[in-house]
Amino acid sequence: MEENNTSRFIPYDLIQKDLDGVISVEERLLLERWLSEDVENPKLYDEARMLSDDLIVLEHYKNVDTNSQWDRFKQRLDRVPAINEAPAPTPIKAIWKSWMNLVAAAVLLMIGFACYLNFDRLMGYEIQLYGTAKQEHVLLPDSSVMVLHAGAEASFNKRTFNKQRVVALKKGKAFFDVKHARNSSFVVELENNYVRDIGTSFEVNLLAGDVEVLVKEGTVALSEGKGNAAKELILQKNEKGIFKIKKAALSKVTVDDLENDYKVTQKLSYSNERLDSICSDLEKRFQSNIVVVGDNLKARKLSMYFNGQSLNEIVQILSKTLNVKWKAGKKGYNIYE
Repeated sequence: MEENNTSRFIPYDLIQKDLDGVISVEERLLLERWLSEDVENPKLYDEARMLSDDLIVLEHYKNVDTNSQWDRFKQRLDRVPAINEAPAPTPIKAIWKSWMNLVAAAVLLMIGFACYLNFDRLMGYEIQLYGTAKQEHVLLPDSSVMVLHAGAEASFNKRTFNKQRVVALKKGKAFFDVKHARNSSFVVELENNYVRDIGTSFEVNLLAGDVEVLVKEGTVALSEGKGNAAKELILQKNEKGIFKIKKAALSKVTVDDLENDYKVTQKLSYSNERLDSICSDLEKRFQSNIVVVGDNLKARKLSMYFNGQSLNEIVQILSKTLNVKWKAGKKGYNIYE
């Protein structure tokens, strides 16, 4: 049931600090660990260094006083030759050199414009994230939490995030536990519409022709399109909103209409309890079967805390914690070594 998906995270902030010579000992250890994780990482480091050198050259070019240079050039154009002075013919080589200077300036201008458009990406402000089978928690700059499922892709801009809390979900499934901010909405930007948080935790799943949003706590607005004029469907706790992309249609179902896997639990706490005891309690709460295979596995003890997760997520967390396997079927779940 599990998949492997290698993260493509690049620590641009550490690389830039290393290039600037201001990296700390702890940060250097993190950077060296990243360099040793994959044979491609040293190549990515070299590419980032080359981009940094290009940006330094560009910054030097930008600091040239263009107004002063233009005034000097204009004075040369306005200069009138003396009456007795015969104008000397301009050598072909000089004309060619002038054109080459003009072409070089145009190229530099194009490079500068391209760097401006991609400034956030080049400087590492645009953070690209990829989900893995471990479903690790990603702490966003505002202390909100995002969990990407395997195969999911998302991005956000860490330079502007505190002013505009926007995460772009490009594919897959993601869970969001949003930190409430009175004057700042949290928006999950999608290809055709968006999900706007009104202080809650929720899950967004991008399917082939649909967008599904499951609210686990609080309230969420699911839109039918882009812009401020887009119609929004308000979803409450344990409601699932559906957006049909082709029809641009919104609908919702309540938790009573959903399968047990989509139901979410309140706060659950287990302290040094056997796995079979935990699963027995979960069976009663979710009205679903959980089979633990093997006496040794049943006797293993855990201390766990859950808040707002579905049964499917809880089973995955238990399996990951114990480093064992799990499987879902029509009759419930199996956990085995």
